[in-house]
Amino acid sequence: MKLLPLLLATALLPAQTPVRRAIAPNPQNGWARVVVDDDGVDGIWIGDAEGRSVPFLWESDAHWSSIPLSVAHPVWGRDVMGQATGAFTLQAPSGFARGDREQVKLDFDLQAAAAPWACRVEVSRRGDGGAFVAMDDAPRFVYDLGPDRRATSITVPWDADDWRVTLVPVQGGAPKLTGVRASACTLPSELKADAGVGIEWESITHRDGQVILEHALHGRHELAGFHMVLQPPAAPIHIVVSSIQQAPDGEGESSFSLGDGELWNLPALGTANFHLELHGRTDRVRVQLPEGASVGATLLFIRHRRLFFPAEAGKAYFLHEGGLAKVAPGSLGELPASSRAFYAGAPLPLGAPEADGQALVAAPDPAAKLRRWLPWGVGFLLLLLGLWGFRLLKSPQD
Repeated sequence: MKLLPLLLATALLPAQTPVRRAIAPNPQNGWARVVVDDDGVDGIWIGDAEGRSVPFLWESDAHWSSIPLSVAHPVWGRDVMGQATGAFTLQAPSGFARGDREQVKLDFDLQAAAAPWACRVEVSRRGDGGAFVAMDDAPRFVYDLGPDRRATSITVPWDADDWRVTLVPVQGGAPKLTGVRASACTLPSELKADAGVGIEWESITHRDGQVILEHALHGRHELAGFHMVLQPPAAPIHIVVSSIQQAPDGEGESSFSLGDGELWNLPALGTANFHLELHGRTDRVRVQLPEGASVGATLLFIRHRRLFFPAEAGKAYFLHEGGLAKVAPGSLGELPASSRAFYAGAPLPLGAPEADGQALVAAPDPAAKLRRWLPWGVGFLLLLLGLWGFRLLKSPQD
């Protein structure tokens, strides 16, 4: 009796309806950027007003290769407070300019004090002349807390040539600063997240001195960061964030790391770290932390998918989805472009979905039509057989 409703429901499942959304005109010629927040649609393509397909690129980590930077005029020593400090100038190779990548990774050479130690890195920079200006955004740390718990690099926006860094000890003795290596890059996880999703843990287990928390997201998302407030006082603890995937047969599961690092909250020392970078796409996260840690508010930072296409100023374009993709010939990947060009302007907003008169749909397939109506036929046949059997049971026995 359960088979008939299942067959009827299968036959009545609606097909995805092709729609299009108008893209706001680009204010000038060049790369345009569009944020696509639905990870489940098929057949995405960009078209002009006449329905001609326009080539585009999906955002990918592969687009953002690292650029080694030269470090000129380095000076290392200690300031009047006795804190390790250094000043230097960053120089881009020929053919690149400041801003061709958004971020600079600074990897410090340290003659470290005995572990454990941790230092906040105060960063100042000077643009085209003038005084050094402190960078007062999220705090950055280097530390050595024992085996496999060491960080000697930070990432900062690439918005200046002249830099000064100071190591302020927050735990243990500060190391001696002797050098730095620099590279410029674009890190999607460092760019602004599109949404912060609050987490209410659905599963909490205790195993081998560890607390394991799990949460299911609505759909698969690209994760850019993780924010967890530890209830004070909380010394540095190691946090591991993983993606969990069930095996296709439902037996067992697999996991891979999205990111890990140290979080702490010590108001008496005036220091805290609540944020971890994450990299990867998932629909379920697992967080592992030591037993005894008291967890407060937790957020996952999500970045939606982005695509880039060459747009003419003021020209109308549309994002098509739900049908077959109309592929434009050629490959934009053959044209190198800096990430500064990709991100020169704000993303273009999308209009409301509307019926797509330019959609590509698959040609009618007689066999597919037969398959669509086959469950109805089978269900009707089962119904007749059931009625016939019922009448046999009710008929008088000879």
